[in-house]
Amino acid sequence: FDKRPWVLLVAVDAPLGLRWKRHQLRRADDAATPDLAAFVAADDTVLYGATCVSLPPLPHLPPSLSQAVQPTSALKTSGPATSLQALVAAAGLRVLNAFDTLDELHAHLASLDLPSHARLRPSWDTYFLSLCTLASLRSNCMKRRVGAVLVRSNRVLSTGYNGTPRGLRNCSEGGCARCNAGAEGGTKLDECLCLHAEENALLECGRERGGAEGTVLYCNTCPCLRCAVKIVQVGIQEVVYELNYAVDGRTAEIFRDAGVKLRQCTP
Repeated sequence: FDKRPWVLLVAVDAPLGLRWKRHQLRRADDAATPDLAAFVAADDTVLYGATCVSLPPLPHLPPSLSQAVQPTSALKTSGPATSLQALVAAAGLRVLNAFDTLDELHAHLASLDLPSHARLRPSWDTYFLSLCTLASLRSNCMKRRVGAVLVRSNRVLSTGYNGTPRGLRNCSEGGCARCNAGAEGGTKLDECLCLHAEENALLECGRERGGAEGTVLYCNTCPCLRCAVKIVQVGIQEVVYELNYAVDGRTAEIFRDAGVKLRQCTP
């Protein structure tokens, strides 16, 4: 069913202690109400079916992308096909029902706009930001993983991720002293050997794809000052980012003065 473009699987859960409390209230007049240990054992049987170990999904990726880039491991096993956990893991949306009343739960569900087409088919912004996250998995920088995607007319021109230049030791192997020393974000950038994701995307595009004039740049984080001036110079018309950075205010000022549209988007 998860291969069908019209199916949205929603998992609804609640903290174990809260579910136990609700169970007691429903069975208040039943002398055969199980104790907590029996309740937990029954819950484990329903949820897992059998003991299994699985790796968590990768952050900020749609389920299909997350599954595609999961590492293989002897520890990674799946539960029985009939276990509830197998369905929960496949859910495109998870709801935590810690509400006191049904009215509160229903109001929350209404706020999620479950029938929205964007939940079944991601918007262009969500799509390209997901590609940024996928690209960031190639990063070797010790500070943080960042990915960038350069787009023209909703077509990918180039991608980039942060790390040391080709031919040098990876940052994660000691290639950049500044990053490995744990410098505070936004400081000592003149000592950093790592190319930023935005820089790599611009270099890739300029090499073989006709330059970045009039394009849109998607990136995980708001560009730093070092990248901002390069973005302006190559003629990018819009920057879309997901997470804030230490120098967002100055970057926004530069883009405003240069006529580059800057907006934050959270998929």
